[in-house]
Amino acid sequence: MRGLWLRLLRGSGSAARLEIALPVAAGAVITLIALLLLGLQQGLDHRADRTAWRTPEPAAGTATVLQAGRLDYIGERPITVIELAALTADPPDVPGTGDFPEPGEVWVSPALASLIDDMSADHLAQRFPGEITTEIANALLESPDELLAIVGRAPDDPAMTAERPPHQWNDAASLRPTAIDQWSTTPDLYQTTYRDIALLVAVLTALPLVGLGGLAARLTAARRQRRTATLRLLGASTGQVARLAAVELTVLAGAGALVGAALHQVLLPLATQATIKGGTWFQSDLRLDPWLTLVVAIAVVAVLNLGALSGLLPAVRDPLGTYRRSRQVRTRPRWWSLVFIAAAVVLFWLRSSNPFVTIAFTVVVVLGWGLLAVSPWLIYGLGRLLSRTARSPQGFLAGRRLSDDPQSAWRAVGGLALAGFISGFVAAGLAAGIGNADAYAAGAERIDAVVAAADIDSAASEAATALDAAGITATVAATAPPAWLDAADWATLAVTVDDPDADMDRARTVLAASGLTGPELRLSDDLPTMWLLQDGIVIGFLIMPIAALVGLAAMVIGAIARVLAQRDTLLGLHLAGTPQRVLLAAQRREMLLPTALVGGIAVVAGLAGGTTLGSVDLLNPATLGVLAGLLVLAAAAVFAADRAVRPVLARVSTDLAERE
Repeated sequence: MRGLWLRLLRGSGSAARLEIALPVAAGAVITLIALLLLGLQQGLDHRADRTAWRTPEPAAGTATVLQAGRLDYIGERPITVIELAALTADPPDVPGTGDFPEPGEVWVSPALASLIDDMSADHLAQRFPGEITTEIANALLESPDELLAIVGRAPDDPAMTAERPPHQWNDAASLRPTAIDQWSTTPDLYQTTYRDIALLVAVLTALPLVGLGGLAARLTAARRQRRTATLRLLGASTGQVARLAAVELTVLAGAGALVGAALHQVLLPLATQATIKGGTWFQSDLRLDPWLTLVVAIAVVAVLNLGALSGLLPAVRDPLGTYRRSRQVRTRPRWWSLVFIAAAVVLFWLRSSNPFVTIAFTVVVVLGWGLLAVSPWLIYGLGRLLSRTARSPQGFLAGRRLSDDPQSAWRAVGGLALAGFISGFVAAGLAAGIGNADAYAAGAERIDAVVAAADIDSAASEAATALDAAGITATVAATAPPAWLDAADWATLAVTVDDPDADMDRARTVLAASGLTGPELRLSDDLPTMWLLQDGIVIGFLIMPIAALVGLAAMVIGAIARVLAQRDTLLGLHLAGTPQRVLLAAQRREMLLPTALVGGIAVVAGLAGGTTLGSVDLLNPATLGVLAGLLVLAAAAVFAADRAVRPVLARVSTDLAERE
């Protein structure tokens, strides 16, 4: 049987090109995206591991270090400041450094050192209370461009004894002085939230990839089934036929997986420049171990093989039945998929530390993967309804063909439906993010520092005096603290700078050098939200083109494959006198009606999932723009599929040579 599959493919004409090209392309795309998503998850895990030590946990035994922290800002870039004081003569080394800062020493990251050299002292350097002695190694940095300072202090330094307001979720913003006996290994909530979001992105991206894999596995299934049945009738054994199909599919999908792995290596340097959570990446964060790349490639090949081989089982078991096509198997909801959905949700709830993201994940899994499970059944029901209520031959034909083979109809429209789900989710999420962006921009010219309520009046007076002495024109006022802080204990020192472009960083330096302000908790609330918005826009507009291309390809190729699979029926209808215009009209309804039904449900489900990210008015330009683009894509896909199917349907329904 060696080489037989190549001769069979060469003898299959133009259809062979699709049989070869799509498994290769699908294997490449799925492997590439899977490797990129795994790299993202791995990179976020590495970031969390490198920064876990910054979140102190109270000592259970004898305390050795007093640890505090806060966020400062240069422009809109945060500077993480970790303050350490030794409580023993031999304190433990800071992780990854082999040393501990003496009082008055300042360690800075390379990016912060470069900024200090480039900027005047009254903008940045004067904020730090000592001499810069060490440049921090990459092993302690979240990202290559992170601004990090480690400040050595004495245990009785006022900075290490003053009470600080807690933050509701961003621990790095305001870490109270904490006596510790070992460095923490537990990442903060902010880090784990990003890891959870990355898993949510993986689930969203998997939806169109599943559609692409299913399309590749089932392409020209009828031709492959007939070829397999022919070999069985000619005397080939079940094992020989199975090996032949496995060799063919493994070689094609394997070639695609190799291409995808090679593309991943080529694109890796470019991927490190993608900004996530305000920073780029170390290449080691995103580079996967060779064994993991191999596992992904093998998994992709195995999944594509299983999908295709499952469609060949009837031809192997009953080759005569493949030609007779005497009975259609009724489509039912894939209830087994409920087990997968429930398991995914349960595992995520056990793993996640952020209920907000967990709710969004649950909605996406239930609605998105649930759509995959029940859509063929919905199309089957649509076909039954259409055939019973049809008032024209084309309506009756479309209904019967949909109810007879709803799986192939779903494969044709499924990619577009999943694109609709993702677009709805992104459209609603964009609206929520844009609302936060407007609120952020409204406060961009103000420093909101939280101080003790008992000291607010004196702090406001001293701040105004210091700013005036530095020649900075600003308005200083006392206001209420953030809603989640106790107003009886804390108040906000609001400093509005007349010329923020020139004086905002100078004002921060004056206030920090004078010891007058606490943490800027407004920025700690708003800036991460802005990062989430920006990251969401980037990721959303990366996922949507993938989903759109898969949807467009699935509609065109799936419609052609569906006609090829129904060649006997179409030829019989033509010989019975059915006009071509009736067959074309029925084919058009087979595309339009399932697209409208399943696509509409998918968009509504996506919008419902997106609203879990925030309460929004969906009648806004961003949401309507995304949905309008989706409508244009759907129209283009249906038009392209209709034009592509016309010549195929005409040939299949009139040429007796097509009857294999």
